[in-house]
Amino acid sequence: MNRIVYIIGLILILSFQLNAQRREVRAVWIATAGRLDFPTVQGVQAQRAEIQSFVDACKRANINTIVFQVSARGDAYYSSNFLPWASNLTCFSPCQDPNNLGLSPGYNPLSELITRAKQNNIEVHAWINTFYVLQDTLPAYLNVITYPPHPAIKDSAGKRYWKTEWFAKTLSGQMKSDGGFFFDPGNPAVRAHIANVATEIVKNYNVDGIHFDFIRYTDLGNEVLLYGDASNYWFTNRTDSANGNPWNLNRNDFARLNIERLLKMVADSVKKYKPWVKIGTTTPGVYTAAAMGLNCSVWELYSHLRSDPKAWASKGYIDYHNPQIYWNMSTCPEFTKIASWWKNNLSGRQAWMGIAAYRIGEPNFGDFNEVKNQIVYTRLIGGAGVNFFRFRSMVSSINYLDSLALDLFKYPANIPPMPWKDNIPPNNPSNLIVQKIGVDRYKLIWNRPQVASDGETAEYYNIFRATQPVDQNNHTHLYKITASADTFFFDTVPDTNQIYYYAVSALDKLDNESGLSNVVTTNIEYDFTQLPQTAVLYQNYPNPFNGITKIRYRLFYPEKVQLEVYDLLGQKVCDLVNEYQHSGEYEVEFNSTLYNISSGIYFYKLKTTGRSSIKTLVLIK
Repeated sequence: MNRIVYIIGLILILSFQLNAQRREVRAVWIATAGRLDFPTVQGVQAQRAEIQSFVDACKRANINTIVFQVSARGDAYYSSNFLPWASNLTCFSPCQDPNNLGLSPGYNPLSELITRAKQNNIEVHAWINTFYVLQDTLPAYLNVITYPPHPAIKDSAGKRYWKTEWFAKTLSGQMKSDGGFFFDPGNPAVRAHIANVATEIVKNYNVDGIHFDFIRYTDLGNEVLLYGDASNYWFTNRTDSANGNPWNLNRNDFARLNIERLLKMVADSVKKYKPWVKIGTTTPGVYTAAAMGLNCSVWELYSHLRSDPKAWASKGYIDYHNPQIYWNMSTCPEFTKIASWWKNNLSGRQAWMGIAAYRIGEPNFGDFNEVKNQIVYTRLIGGAGVNFFRFRSMVSSINYLDSLALDLFKYPANIPPMPWKDNIPPNNPSNLIVQKIGVDRYKLIWNRPQVASDGETAEYYNIFRATQPVDQNNHTHLYKITASADTFFFDTVPDTNQIYYYAVSALDKLDNESGLSNVVTTNIEYDFTQLPQTAVLYQNYPNPFNGITKIRYRLFYPEKVQLEVYDLLGQKVCDLVNEYQHSGEYEVEFNSTLYNISSGIYFYKLKTTGRSSIKTLVLIK
C-alpha cells in the first residue's frame, strides 16, 4: 500500500509545474577539505581558471548560489588575521603539508570567487567548519611558525603547545572523535574566536551569507564530546548568565545553549556591520526520529549531537537552515518526511534542502532521477530551495548541472526574499523603451526607479520576455537576471517573425522585487527622432582655440559612445572616445598638436545608439 501511495505521489510531483520556480535557492557546495572540489590544480593562474570554471558551470545551469568552504580545518582560503592560509593551496605532492601552512598562494580565492560570481549575479556564502579544527592525527604544525598561527596552537615561555583547553573531550579526557579534533562550544574563548572569524569575513568581503557547518557536538561511541577544561568550569558556574549555568541545566541542555550563544554573537555582529548578510547553518538532517515520524534508527541532531536549529530560527539567530537530507524518498529515513518537517518547523525562516549528489548511482540511493524528484518535492512543499553536495559530484563523468538546465532549471530563478530582514520592495522601473539595432537585435532602455521608503533602489533587474503579454509570476516569462544596476539590456531574438513582449522589474539587495515597468513589444517601428534624449553634446571651450580645447557631453543612459573629430572633407582626424560609458557628464581634451593639422574649421561628432550629434570647432594657430 505504501509503495502505491509513493508511486502516485511521484506521478503527481513530476507532473506538477510550480510557479515557485520563479523564486528558489539553487545552490551548490564547493568543498576545499581534502581538495574535494578545490583546488585540484597547482599555481595561481590554474586555480583562478578553476574558480572561473565553477562560475561558468553554475551560470549555464541557472545556479544562483555558491557555498564556498573558506575554512575547513582552522585554516583559510582568504587573507585573515585569525587563521593561517590553508596548506592545500600550495601543497601538492610531493610536499610536506605543515610546511605550507600559512604560505600565501599569491592571490585570494574568496575575493576571486566573489568578483567572478557577482559578474553573473550569483550569491556567495562563506562556509565555515565551525568547531572542526584538525583532522585525523595531530599534524606537525607545532614546528611551523606562521602568522597568524593555527587557532589550535599557543605560544608560551618561548615554546609552542597545543591549545588543549580549547578542545572538546570525553569524560576520560580523550579528544579525537569523528575523524578529527573539535573545539569545545562550551569555552567562551572558542566562541569569541569563531565570532571573530565570521565578523572578519563579513566586514572585509562582499559575501551574501555566512554558512556554518559542523555546528554541533560529535559522537564517539557511547560518549559525546560534552567535556572540556573550560566547559566543565562554566557548566558548574551558577552565577554568570553570559557563559555559565545559573539555571542549573543538565549537560545536554547546557551544550545546546552554548551553540546558541555563539549564533547570537554572530547575529549581533552581522546586524551591526552588514545587516543584509544572511546567516545559515547546515547539519545532519534528522532532528529526532520521533519528531519526524521515522521508523528507523538514525543519528539524531537534537539528542545525539546537541544541536538545535529549530531554536535558533525561533529566536531569530539564523535566516536559513540547510539540513543534509542524504537519503532517498522511498526508504527510511525518507527525504519526504525530513524535508517536510524542516519546512514546517523553522518559524518561517528558509529551509534549503541538502541533496546527496555524491550518492548518485548507489544502489540504496538511486540514479539522477532521484535527485530530480527531490527538487520537485521541495517545490511542492514550498521549501526555499536546494543545495547539492557537492560541485564535482554534479559535474563528474555526467554533467548533471547541464542536465538540469534542460528542464528543472531551464529558466532563471530569483532567490526568495527574507521579509524579516527587509520587506520593502523597490519602486517600479519606468519609461521602458525598445530600440531595434539590427535584424534580430534589440536594445532595452529604462529609467532607474525612484528611491523606496527604506532609502533603497535597484541593485539589479529582471528582464521578462514572452510571446504573449508578460505575467510577472510565470517562471517561463523570466528571461534574464542582470548582474548590475545598469538600466539597459541587449537581446537577440530567436525568431524575427515573432512579436516579443518585454518588461522589467527591479530588485534590491535582499531580493525584494518591484512590480513591472510598462510593457513594450518588438512590432513597433520606431522613429528615432522621437526617442527620448539619450545624450547632449556641448560646444567646445574655448572656441576658437589654439592647440587645446575641451569637449563636454552628457549621457542619460549607459551607452557605447564614440566621439570623433573630422575635417571639412569628411576625413577622420581622430577618435577621442570609443568605449562603453555609464550615465553622467564627461569632459574630453582635444590636443590638436598631436595630429599635425592646420588652422581651419573642424567637426566633432558624438555617436550613441540610434543617434548622433555634430558641432563645429575652429582652430587658429
